[in-house]
Amino acid sequence: MIAYNIIDLDNRVVQDQAGKAYEKKCISPEEREKIKVRYPCGFYTPNMYMRIGLFLLTLVIVAFSVGLLAFMILMANGNGFGSLMIFCGLASYVVLEYMVRGKKHFRSGVADGLLWMAVILLVSGLVVVMEPGYLVGYMIVLVFAFGGWLRFSDRVMALVAYAALLGVVFYLVPHLGEMGKLIMSFVLMGVSVAVYFLCVPFSSDERARHYHDSLVLIKAACLISFYLAGNYFVVREAGIAFFNRGADAIVPMGWLFWTLTIVTPLFYLYHGIQKKDRVYLWVGLGLIAATVYTIRHYYRILPIELAMTIGGILLILIAYVVNTYLKNPRQGFTSAETNDRHWIESPHIESLIIAETLAPVASPAESDFRFGGGSGGGGGAGGDY
Repeated sequence: MIAYNIIDLDNRVVQDQAGKAYEKKCISPEEREKIKVRYPCGFYTPNMYMRIGLFLLTLVIVAFSVGLLAFMILMANGNGFGSLMIFCGLASYVVLEYMVRGKKHFRSGVADGLLWMAVILLVSGLVVVMEPGYLVGYMIVLVFAFGGWLRFSDRVMALVAYAALLGVVFYLVPHLGEMGKLIMSFVLMGVSVAVYFLCVPFSSDERARHYHDSLVLIKAACLISFYLAGNYFVVREAGIAFFNRGADAIVPMGWLFWTLTIVTPLFYLYHGIQKKDRVYLWVGLGLIAATVYTIRHYYRILPIELAMTIGGILLILIAYVVNTYLKNPRQGFTSAETNDRHWIESPHIESLIIAETLAPVASPAESDFRFGGGSGGGGGAGGDY
């Protein structure tokens, strides 16, 4: 299913973990080099700056190519622009497969740009040709984004696919009539929970190991979408914008949405602290800000300047107290930089390092030869060495 060579993907993971182990001084430079030789990876993956440049350059090249072809076709024939976009999308995908399979590009910027342009052109071309409504449009996005994620394990494409799924549900449920509008929030929360628990077993499945990063992002997106679906502000404003409710309309079961708005981030924080789960911690901290904004939007107790000043002082005091308290590790938490040793404890990497450590290494024989002092030419010549 995945386009990349599985052996190269596995070797890349081994090399990345070996690099982290070297940074933590768990292995020697010689062991790191032996691991690179033993587990070669043929991918072309430039540094971040080069990747960004190649990504932008790819977008510009494809966009100008499509524009030139569109200009030529529109000059000869006034229609056919949608078909042209579909053709260019297919051509971009063919080039993408060649770059990935033939040239072994992996997150090189070129592959990312071709993937995004292929999906955008195919979706846009189908929308121009078919002129579908929002529901069918989101379905098209879901199909191509999900396929792009499965084929190339693109993390952002996974988020697009999940957002498209929520869009499909959002425009599908109202077909049930007024009842669909009333249960919309609960359906979206149910979809968020279902997708989250669908991702949980795959996150620990060895067969889906090359999708683990994407699954973490999807789980975080599920936590956020569950909160937003039950947030009082979102429910009220969405009802006004999409379901023609009046600005002064009362939100059905408003007390329940206020409860979810306040309790959900606190539950995320509690679960994150209890389970040592960073995803829950970061999402919970971020959503507390959304909860504060929601409460302040409807109940303005203090002027904004005074509220921000007091909030900033409280955050500084809390950060100081927590950092001071966690200088010494307590209950699995610390304010010091951690070594993140969980990856080094995995069986295959541990066995690899043990094997490389115990393997016979040809050590150079000790020699009493020392360089003599120099009197001319080289900078710093002279001395005992």
